[in-house]
Amino acid sequence: MTSEVFESWAIVELMGHRKRPGYAKEVEIAGGKMLRVDIPVSDGESVTEFYGTPAIYAIRPATEEVCRDMAYRSYGIDPRPVRPVDYRPHPSLASSSADDDGDEI
Repeated sequence: MTSEVFESWAIVELMGHRKRPGYAKEVEIAGGKMLRVDIPVSDGESVTEFYGTPAIYAIRPATEEVCRDMAYRSYGIDPRPVRPVDYRPHPSLASSSADDDGDEI
């Protein structure tokens, strides 16, 4: 028995009324099946998101043109967060250049 692996341009509908247009394909991460969605942000550049199957409400196969148009209209061209997740410097590292009296070393 063989099963087909899903891979197509699609509009992925998620619980919470969110839609993600992009190139979707089934992947396995840490022993579990997930859906990878590559959302186009410009020619040749995309943002990747992963979703577990319980979060998926519907998958509507679509053309690349429809998905790109929807992504550009929905996200104002770029769906990345305004402030991407990143590390902030630890407060003790920022003050390590001062001695106990507060004077610069």
